[in-house]
Amino acid sequence: MNRSLIDLSDYEEYDETIVSEVILKFYLFYVPFCVIVGLFGNGMVWILIKNNRNLSKLPTNIYLLNLAFVSSFFLVFLLFFWIEDAFEINIFKSTTFSCKINTFFAHVSDFVSVWLIVLVGSERLILLQWKTRSLTKERARSHIIILLIIAMLFNSWILAVADLKPGTEFCDINSNYGYIYDIMTIFEMVFCIGLPSLIIIISNCIVVIKLNRHLKKYPSSPAVSFNTSDVVMASNTIGSSSKIRSSLESQSMVRQAPKRSLRYADIQLTRSLLIVTWFFIILNLPNYIYRIATSSFGLPHEDASARFISIFVHLLLYSHHAFVFYFYIFYSPQMKRRLKPTAMKLLECYCFKAPGEFASDNR
Repeated sequence: MNRSLIDLSDYEEYDETIVSEVILKFYLFYVPFCVIVGLFGNGMVWILIKNNRNLSKLPTNIYLLNLAFVSSFFLVFLLFFWIEDAFEINIFKSTTFSCKINTFFAHVSDFVSVWLIVLVGSERLILLQWKTRSLTKERARSHIIILLIIAMLFNSWILAVADLKPGTEFCDINSNYGYIYDIMTIFEMVFCIGLPSLIIIISNCIVVIKLNRHLKKYPSSPAVSFNTSDVVMASNTIGSSSKIRSSLESQSMVRQAPKRSLRYADIQLTRSLLIVTWFFIILNLPNYIYRIATSSFGLPHEDASARFISIFVHLLLYSHHAFVFYFYIFYSPQMKRRLKPTAMKLLECYCFKAPGEFASDNR
């Protein structure tokens, strides 16, 4: 019943010629791989942002931190469902209560992750369109709270219709509420995939146009770190007199710059976040197209090709949760620069090192 999770018990009624053993084995191998890789990547983003003073002050990273959290939440529930399929145990959905709760929170985490990506793309569009930095950390947190409330209300129908299959311990839709499921499936396709994808595509296209215009107007724009109006860069090193003069001149130029001008860091951050949003579109849109084909155009669920496509589009969705932040980290110069110093801090014990050997570097 979950738009994002496959229940392989549905495939047991069909012969091996319909869903080949090779495909099922690949599915059973690839899901835990996605879970492990995804949890590691999400944790890496948390560590990199939280251990850097400048990155942690960026309001946009509030969205990204919460996106990493809800994505991890989704991957944990995906692992629960995988354990049931792989080991044929029902410890997570063996009761009606656990069936309702697990399915509900899996839907909520998927809903929130989708719209957090929309918020990230929209914030970049507002910045480039009106050249104003209206987003603050407080506003970002309030947006997330509102989004959580909306997600729970939108998916509350699951608590009413989810139930165990008669005579089994598998979670499914109560047959008495089948009409509710049909209606909400349409709403899910619109508000969980269709509308977010449309907003992101339009926003990204406008952002790309704005970026190209800016780079044509200022072709010598240097690449700098993630400095924004909310970040105050501080230097703890003593440089030469020429470096000091250069720093003072740069600060003077910033003070004299127009209030509504773009900073080079805004361009750099926007480029990095475009990867996150386009990655979402590429890996989620096939699932949306498949759902439209099956619900609106009568594509049969039972034939071999439909079953193969179903597994394939779901694996693409899992890949999004697994790899999205790796693209962000390795496409972002600032994040890449922080990888090695942060890893050294985590892997090495400070008590066995000389004072200052791994001094904090927040540049």
